[in-house]
Amino acid sequence: MNLLAQVSMVPTSVLAGVLILSPVAFGLVVYAVRTKWSRKGMVSAAGWGLTLAALCLFTKVALTHTTQAFTPDLAGRLTWDIVIILLDVVLLVWFFVIGAWLRNAPIMLLAAAQAVIVGAIETGLVAPKHHAEALYVDWVTIIMVMIVSVIGSIVAVYGLPYMKEHEKHAGIPEEASRRPRFFLTVLIFLGAMNGLVLANSLLWLFFFWEVTTLCSYLLIGHDGTPDARRNAYRALWMNMVGGVAFALGMLVLAAAVGTLDLQEIVGRQVQAPQQPMVLLGLGFLVIAGFTKSAQMPFHSWLLGAMVAPTPVSALLHSSTMVKAGVYLVARLAPAFHDTRISSVIAVAGGFTFVCAALLAIGQSNAKKVLAYSTISNLGLIIACAGLNTPLAMAAAVMLIIFHAISKALLFMAAGVVEHAIWSRDIEDMQGLVSRMPLTTVVMIIGILSMLLPPFGVLIAKVAAIEASVVMPLALFLLVIGSTLTVVFWVKFAGRLMMADPVVVFPHVEHLHSMYFVPLLLLAAGAVVFSLLVVPLLTELVIPAVAQYYAFMPVRTEDILAEGNVLGVPWPFLFGALALAVLLPVLYSRLTRRRCTGAYLCGEQDSQATVTAFRCAGEVTSAVSVRGYYYEQYAGEDLHTGWMTAASTLLLMLMLAGGWIVR
Repeated sequence: MNLLAQVSMVPTSVLAGVLILSPVAFGLVVYAVRTKWSRKGMVSAAGWGLTLAALCLFTKVALTHTTQAFTPDLAGRLTWDIVIILLDVVLLVWFFVIGAWLRNAPIMLLAAAQAVIVGAIETGLVAPKHHAEALYVDWVTIIMVMIVSVIGSIVAVYGLPYMKEHEKHAGIPEEASRRPRFFLTVLIFLGAMNGLVLANSLLWLFFFWEVTTLCSYLLIGHDGTPDARRNAYRALWMNMVGGVAFALGMLVLAAAVGTLDLQEIVGRQVQAPQQPMVLLGLGFLVIAGFTKSAQMPFHSWLLGAMVAPTPVSALLHSSTMVKAGVYLVARLAPAFHDTRISSVIAVAGGFTFVCAALLAIGQSNAKKVLAYSTISNLGLIIACAGLNTPLAMAAAVMLIIFHAISKALLFMAAGVVEHAIWSRDIEDMQGLVSRMPLTTVVMIIGILSMLLPPFGVLIAKVAAIEASVVMPLALFLLVIGSTLTVVFWVKFAGRLMMADPVVVFPHVEHLHSMYFVPLLLLAAGAVVFSLLVVPLLTELVIPAVAQYYAFMPVRTEDILAEGNVLGVPWPFLFGALALAVLLPVLYSRLTRRRCTGAYLCGEQDSQATVTAFRCAGEVTSAVSVRGYYYEQYAGEDLHTGWMTAASTLLLMLMLAGGWIVR
């Protein structure tokens, strides 16, 4: 109790400073010292520091039951607001220099546009009338900080052995290693994400928003190959389009509302009639959220990001970047409650949910399947924000939590497999359970956690579908999207679990401790949090939702009355699922005498009974087994064009929503 009391006495501003600045400091040490042991020590220390600071902030809010808006103090006449303005200038100049170095006019124009718009706000030409507190802490912030700090730290530690193997395979000598810059960028990324979710002033949020854009550009292009540079450039310009939309949103809101205080904007909107100009400003911010969360038509940058090393993919998909987009849209949700904009957002999110799931079916590249899955699930979260009811928002928060755990687990396991077989093709993973049983079990847990009850993702989907009954079109999209999701996950799992005709008796593979421990932690997290889904919902998610909808009382009973999520015996279902998986394993007795070759409609070759056979004309053919990916129905070339056009039209309707009478 004394320890808890001491934690509650730590100033919130100190904890916020640790969460934002400490990873940057550790990253600079990693970049300056450049030794293996310092890198391992600093990255691990940064992870422990972020995790402890996040836990302290969680404990402080849990003990005090208060929200807090504040601006940290800085010695002398210099204020943090001035520091952020100066850093904004440096960042935008950096973007312009990148454009000039690439000889790319669009990048330079986007940087210049951001500079002009933000400059008009910061110099007072369109000055907000009311001061905005810089940072804000509530349950929603706590959830996001925990995701960024804990899962982001796990990914960073996992990256230590991964990047060493990655550079060794690429033939990069130790003295020419780019790992110091890589981990500096990763740690800056984590600090910027904490700053983004803690920010209350839109100017502060904009700065951290664009820092994540810069970090993603550097990380995606890390390998320096033509493919990496091309996809890094695409990620940069698409997210800079979102940056311009963010700046325009700030400009409109500063003129229409007179403040850039996020909580005040949301509070005013829920208490006053919706004005078209205010809704236009919110619409621009939502478009920024769509670009960052790779919603259609901006999804291609996240697919291209798959060329980056696996820690980058895990970081982008689980705890940073894409979560920033859905966080912003969800944070703004009460401000556009009960408007046409909200309805269009629900449809746009549901549309992305369906389309990305359909395109995932046609992919044989494992990382592309995971990428489309991320885009699809983010679309579901956006749809929940558009549905804009307490049950829908509870589903959105649950999806953010469970998706972060499961997707980090899947990407990291896929990275281990890639380094073992040097392929990302699902076809090359056939029978992986025989060659890498430990890693396969982890991947299956990750897939099941996205697919079956009683794992949290499915529970959240059930809640989202129940919430969507008020909007038939959204309900249709969510049901179809959920069905398509089952198809591509089952196909993926089936290839992993299929018997390998060459390997009869599997052996357990050796995993580096910095692979094994992060994978074990995430797998355990997916299981434990699902078992504790009821207290997680009642003690954490519902308080967060209640703060979202401060204008209307939200209690556990309200959500129970709206949906039956807590009425299902989830622990019992979990036990039944575990028995269904374990009992066949316990009662199977596989022996060499019982193993026979597959019947292949021909005479099996006596020299290689399970790898070749003789067919008509005494011709020997190799055994070839391949999955079916429905390319003629789910191919990217077939659907990308009309999907992009339709999603663009939905965004235009959303911007016009403020002038459409409900």
